Amino acid sequence: MKVFKCKICQEGYLGDKAPTHCPFCGAHQPYMIEAKDFGIPGYKLTDVSRRNLEEALKLEIGNAEFYFCAAGRADNVTDATMFKRLGKIESEHASTIVKELEIPLPDISREKDMCNDANVDNLKESHQREDSAIKHYTKFLGEAKEERVREIFTAIIEIEKDHLSLTEGRF
Repeated sequence: MKVFKCKICQEGYLGDKAPTHCPFCGAHQPYMIEAKDFGIPGYKLTDVSRRNLEEALKLEIGNAEFYFCAAGRADNVTDATMFKRLGKIESEHASTIVKELEIPLPDISREKDMCNDANVDNLKESHQREDSAIKHYTKFLGEAKEERVREIFTAIIEIEKDHLSLTEGRF
């Protein structure tokens, strides 16, 4: 058995081989490395990257809260499970971002009433939220000067595209 660490969320994983996706943040396998090889060089954020990460944090918290709400209103176990897991992943993205900003993680409410009553409407909104996040993060990626910030936005864009695929053709 080996110890792996995700280069994006920095969480650990035990296994014989790296998982296909980080079980915490959803990063793809190339971001899962053996813990002995893990290290993040120090760097200073530019003002642009700081603002973009702060905006990304707001998006991730809002999406997490939406997903936790949608999980409670889903009309079937599959969608309830999907929404709950998406909420946890978006929460992990928020946790990743605050590490880079060196600030505390704001509260992420699991009780906010910010989703729809109809499951199909939540599927539509999920799709719109993921699409919007991809557009924002693509812009932020293009503006980032720091290698670490580019790596984070690249990985999160890939993850959000995975999330988009969960709702395609479902509404």
